[in-house]
Amino acid sequence: MKTFLLHQLYPRALSGLPLLGTPEATAAAYRARRGSLRSRAERMIRPHLALAGTTGFVTGLGGWLTMPLTVPADLAGVALLQLHMPAACAALAGHDPDEPTTREEVVACLLKTDQGARTEEEEAVERVTVKVAERGLRYLGRKSLEWGAAAAGRRMGGRIARGVPFLGGAIGAVSDAYNTHLVARHALDTFFPHPDDADSLPPRGTSDHTAA
Repeated sequence: MKTFLLHQLYPRALSGLPLLGTPEATAAAYRARRGSLRSRAERMIRPHLALAGTTGFVTGLGGWLTMPLTVPADLAGVALLQLHMPAACAALAGHDPDEPTTREEVVACLLKTDQGARTEEEEAVERVTVKVAERGLRYLGRKSLEWGAAAAGRRMGGRIARGVPFLGGAIGAVSDAYNTHLVARHALDTFFPHPDDADSLPPRGTSDHTAA
């Protein structure tokens, strides 16, 4: 996972994503706005959450047969968004996202949990496991809808059956948006730990990293 995130996806996130641009450009668009830095960062992450949900919906439409294609696409696409988001937060807080210490802090936002921090290998396994589990939920839900369609009769059953292809998309959208929300919360707490006086915070790394 370390190679996957740091050496492949992180540089791609820094080079810019569709609809978002680079983390520095994203941060620059919010730097001149009113409010504390944290409140601006909270507004800045909303497009990331929306895009993560959209990515989860689109890639979740496929079933088991398309899983070898859709799961890697979803994992990479959402991970890119989740790396871009704290990198933009870091830039808004006055850091250089390309600086190694900042890069480690950004990646750490993806590994944190309420119980502590996962290793990158554990994170990789968990992400894949979640996506496989989503396909299982879709299968069970599809079978339930198909049974309901048969029981409801031809007219009502046809309406129910038309919703089956979108079940996996809905599950993927909710899952990816929620996980991205958790990363966003860690990013805000990492780069803007004092919401009330966030505007007065010095750039991280100017003192602490130098002293280290």
